[in-house]
Amino acid sequence: MIKKLRKKFIYLALSVVATVILVIVAGIDVANYINMEKEADRGISFVSRDAFAPPQNNGEEGPFQNGGQLPPNAPIDIPKNLPHETAFSARYFTVDTDKEGNVTSSYMDKISAVTADKAASYAAKATDNKGFVGNYRYKKVSTDTGYHYVFLDCEKEINACRTFIISSAIITSIGLAVISLLIIFLSKKVLAPVEESYQKQKRFITDAGHELKTPLTVISANAELLELDIGEGNEWLESIKGQVQRLGKLTKELVFLSRMDEGERAFDKASFSLNGALAECAEGFRETALVAKKHIVTDLKDVTVTANEEMVRRAVNLVLDNAIKYAESEEIR
Repeated sequence: MIKKLRKKFIYLALSVVATVILVIVAGIDVANYINMEKEADRGISFVSRDAFAPPQNNGEEGPFQNGGQLPPNAPIDIPKNLPHETAFSARYFTVDTDKEGNVTSSYMDKISAVTADKAASYAAKATDNKGFVGNYRYKKVSTDTGYHYVFLDCEKEINACRTFIISSAIITSIGLAVISLLIIFLSKKVLAPVEESYQKQKRFITDAGHELKTPLTVISANAELLELDIGEGNEWLESIKGQVQRLGKLTKELVFLSRMDEGERAFDKASFSLNGALAECAEGFRETALVAKKHIVTDLKDVTVTANEEMVRRAVNLVLDNAIKYAESEEIR
């Protein structure tokens, strides 16, 4: 019992602690990823001041000259929390397509690792208004002639986020392992009072069972001697003998209960004839069944099992006793 209780305590404590830690770590990882997305979107918002300025329909350049760059004297509004150097060192490119998705123009001056063909393939994969294509965060806007895309290189940020997630997973695993060892070690101390109380109770039951055997044996022997002098059929002697048998059965039950928690070691297993044991149990209840106007039917096959015969007989006797008392059918099989 104590071992089972300790296992349940360990499993429950570990489950609660692991759930709380995993929820917290997962929340931090998700928050870190969302923050990375927001930072990328802020970066896109900064570069979009010139990247989203499409050429005019008459073929002239838009309001931002020099290949879509800001005019020399234009004020620069850098978003909050975006480092100044990071804002100007952003690596990005833009792609313009028509309504059918055909590339009409692209701006690649701010990046060297991406070719025009590769940029076109990225634009074809960018189906949502914003998201990720590989290591690039993109934003898509609709124009009069088609769609305009801006792609921001977020490789460093994605790698940092991935490293953070891996590191948090490793640290969490190590932490859970350490906590598991602590819980296993402390579970003995936590359950020590319960174990002590249970051992005292078990010892009391065992001692009481053994102590009751001696007076019951004496009473039974005295009753038999009186029966020899008085003769059989005395109602008081029969009552004494009945109570002695009842207390003897109760004593055996007490000893049996004290052995229950010892596990399989307390109950030796051996091969025996199951049909023979069942037949003997049924025979012992036939008279009781007749009094209750019920009939026990035994149709048993020769089966040999390996188990504790005493426990099997107890279980069968309990089933037969309940069947005689509560079964509605007159026939018990």
